[in-house]
Amino acid sequence: MPKLVIGEIPYLDCYPYFGPLRKKYGHDFFVYYAGHPTDLNTALKRGQIDVSISSSIEYCQNFENYMVLPELCIGSDGPVGSVLLFSDIPVEDLDEMTISLPPSSAAAVNLVKIILGKYFQFSNQFKTSWTEAEAHLLIGDSALRERTLERYPYVYDLGELWKEQTGLPMVFALWIVRKDTVDKKREQLIAFHQSLKNAINDARKNWAELANSLGNYDWMSKKEIIDYWKGIDFSLTSRHSKGLLTYFRDAEEMALVEAAPQEIEFVEMPI
Repeated sequence: MPKLVIGEIPYLDCYPYFGPLRKKYGHDFFVYYAGHPTDLNTALKRGQIDVSISSSIEYCQNFENYMVLPELCIGSDGPVGSVLLFSDIPVEDLDEMTISLPPSSAAAVNLVKIILGKYFQFSNQFKTSWTEAEAHLLIGDSALRERTLERYPYVYDLGELWKEQTGLPMVFALWIVRKDTVDKKREQLIAFHQSLKNAINDARKNWAELANSLGNYDWMSKKEIIDYWKGIDFSLTSRHSKGLLTYFRDAEEMALVEAAPQEIEFVEMPI
């Protein structure tokens, strides 16, 4: 059976998928390809991987070539905990200020531009350099670690800001599949989708056991890790899809993408 090449993000928010998946629910035809979100976006486009937990905006930018695995995501209905804007001044005073952006995330970068540009009606400058910026966007483990340092007087969670402006959940990452993979590796995809559902259900049943299996997170307490996971939405509901399509339309309105899909095209799975 041909291998299914799976994109893996080595962040704490993805561990509830990949921890149990690797330990209990893997198959011999699963091959993992680790990278930051933007790296996996590129690998997916090039056909180096078949399916990936990937930036939600990547689907919007290339929806003609992709489909989405149903039921699963990384999102939040309010604060997400790891997509954070660190600022020297209050957010209401950030108009015309410079915001530094991480090179590792497309979804969060577009989200901060939408929130500040459309909803706050601000005109900001954006750069990748940390110097000479009044606020700094960080994601994933970098955001979690920076928050523990307490170096900035103002910290804003983009999941929370999005919910305040739209009343909807935000989806930061989707399980995106190349359409040619759907055609050529359907059997492997069905097995992988079931493994993912089993993995996340396993995680939800015993967060403490999952936290105990982690390494390299001694800068967070087990309680902080568990609370962080509990704040993430791993289920892609109809409300999450509505929030996602709103995000896509906002990105199109602000010319951040060429065109937004009218709907999300899901891979059909057996009942």
